[in-house]
Amino acid sequence: MNGLGWLDGIFGSVRCANCGAAYDRTDVNVVGNRDEYWFLRCVCHTCGTQGVGVVIVREVEVKPEDQPSGDTPLGVDDVLSAHELLREYAGDVHGLFSGGSAAGR
Repeated sequence: MNGLGWLDGIFGSVRCANCGAAYDRTDVNVVGNRDEYWFLRCVCHTCGTQGVGVVIVREVEVKPEDQPSGDTPLGVDDVLSAHELLREYAGDVHGLFSGGSAAGR
């Protein structure tokens, strides 16, 4: 994917980890990329907290017949749930995706 059109899709859904304010376009700058990994510098317009983000961008062709019926797109609540899970998680990436819990180890 050569363009940065994917970048517009993150605004309003990605929030500052410190104060919870949604990032807008002026808060995020692309630092660089390697293959499908894009590195972003974020500065919150509300509290000034700085951060670095990594976004994986892949082009995928999804045919309507390949998508199960009844699926709903990810929403803000899904992202917040993932954030809470990762905040408490103490294992490695293999344990995270194997379904085992390593919290509190």
